[in-house]
Amino acid sequence: MVKYSRLITFLVVFFLCGSAFGQVQQENVILSVTSNTVQWAAVYKVHPDRSDDPYVHVRVFERQKGWEPWRFKELVFHMAVTPKALETSRIDRKAKIYAYKDVEIRSAYRRWLEDPAARGDVPICDTNILDCIKYLPVQ
Repeated sequence: MVKYSRLITFLVVFFLCGSAFGQVQQENVILSVTSNTVQWAAVYKVHPDRSDDPYVHVRVFERQKGWEPWRFKELVFHMAVTPKALETSRIDRKAKIYAYKDVEIRSAYRRWLEDPAARGDVPICDTNILDCIKYLPVQ
C-alpha cells in the first residue's frame, strides 16, 4: 500500500510540474528527399497553445544516405515557424530519418517561452523552411 501511495504522489507531482510548461508535442516533417540526401524538421509545439507564441519551433537536419546513424548535419538549431510556412515546407514523401537527442532544443524552446528577450536570437520563418535557411547568416 505504501508503494502505491508513493507512486500516486509521484505521478501527481509530475503531472502538476509538467502542466506549468505544458505538454510539448513533437513530430517530424520531411522537407526534401533526393537520391542521396534527406532533410527534415523536428517540430515542437507546447500544448495548450499560448497566445504569445503563434509559432511551431523546429530543428532542421540533413543526412546523406550511407552515413552511420549517428552522423548528421544540423542546418538549424532553433527556428520559429508559422503554421502556414510549416505546411508549405512539408512534402508528401517518405524517407528514413532518425530521432536525435532533443534536450537542447527543448531548453531553447523553454527559454523562448519564458524570456521574451531571448526571442530576438531566434530566426522566424513565414515562407518555407528551406528558403528561410538560405538567408540565415553562416554560423
